[in-house]
Amino acid sequence: MKIALVRGTFLAQYECQIFYPLVKKHQLTAFSSLYPYQDKFPFKVIKLPSPMDISFGPFRRFKMPILNRLFVDAHWLIGLENELKGYDIAHTADSFYHYSHQCVVAKQKGYVKKVVATIYENIPFNNEAIWGRKKFKKEVLENVDHFIAISERSKASLLLEGVEENRVSVITQHIDTKRFTPGKVINQSNNLTILFTGRLEFYKGVYEVIYSAKRLLSDPQLSRFNLRFVLVGDGTEKKKLLELVERLGISQSVEFQSVSYRHMPKIYHCADIFVAPARAIKTYQEQFCTTLLEAQASGLAIVTTACGGIRENVGDAALLAIQGDFYSVAAALKRFILFPKLRKTYGQKARQRATKRFDIGLGAKKLENVYKSVL
Repeated sequence: MKIALVRGTFLAQYECQIFYPLVKKHQLTAFSSLYPYQDKFPFKVIKLPSPMDISFGPFRRFKMPILNRLFVDAHWLIGLENELKGYDIAHTADSFYHYSHQCVVAKQKGYVKKVVATIYENIPFNNEAIWGRKKFKKEVLENVDHFIAISERSKASLLLEGVEENRVSVITQHIDTKRFTPGKVINQSNNLTILFTGRLEFYKGVYEVIYSAKRLLSDPQLSRFNLRFVLVGDGTEKKKLLELVERLGISQSVEFQSVSYRHMPKIYHCADIFVAPARAIKTYQEQFCTTLLEAQASGLAIVTTACGGIRENVGDAALLAIQGDFYSVAAALKRFILFPKLRKTYGQKARQRATKRFDIGLGAKKLENVYKSVL
């Protein structure tokens, strides 16, 4: 099969690893903007100009609303329709992006045989406020041949928006469990590293991480422990978080890092506990969370929340805290700090869950079956 993977600026290794097992069997080409998140893959990448290429920098917050209103959605890949000529499948993502509408237009022109769309969105009728977006979404929802929902919650959202159930399959995100592996035996010492990875944004629960850190570092029952908190990632809240850490007087115990994705397995190897306390906001709730898959595959004890698709992700292989409640997050982390056997038990459950349910080999087979069925 000749497959076009259309992701624009969002082309990224953490999402695309599920496609790697297909490379030897099928002709896979990715289409991105000129400046995608990543561009090194075991398949060809074709970069096309996009309004998104001018959206970054210090004035991004002001540029994006303007660009979206000019182009309905700024994720427009100039010339994509012609580039899709001769492909069997155009595999896009989410219904409201401009490039998803372009894939549908290419199909209507006879350039590509079928269109498949992965749906991350799990809030029904979301992303419709900008003029023209509702029309874009309607045309995509009506003309995509098959939808891949990354969670049951995403599937439920599609059904509420009018998509027939026989056009939807649930295929979660998957992880390369040969790349992300447990790095060390359970740490019996009092030197413990608590890790957060992901976007430094309010909805990721980053403030709960910092407030929990202060609470745990001040807890007399934990005075014998040398606790280190590491936050890996970037985002709009980073400056405020740095100021907060300084204000709380915990800068010696809290570290912020920026790490390329190829080095991420080593980051997990250095951790003892993983925390991802996402919280829902009006326009976003956690869709599935690849970092939780990475932590599971790395055999870490995990503290997270039942936000969006997270419960489907972790099952019983994590401690669930209350969303937006640093007191609850700190209490869950404290259990893992005090009881190494509990950390070991949850780490083993996490690794087992990752290998049995979320390995990329399993996911790639499911994708291949969808492609064959639509053709």
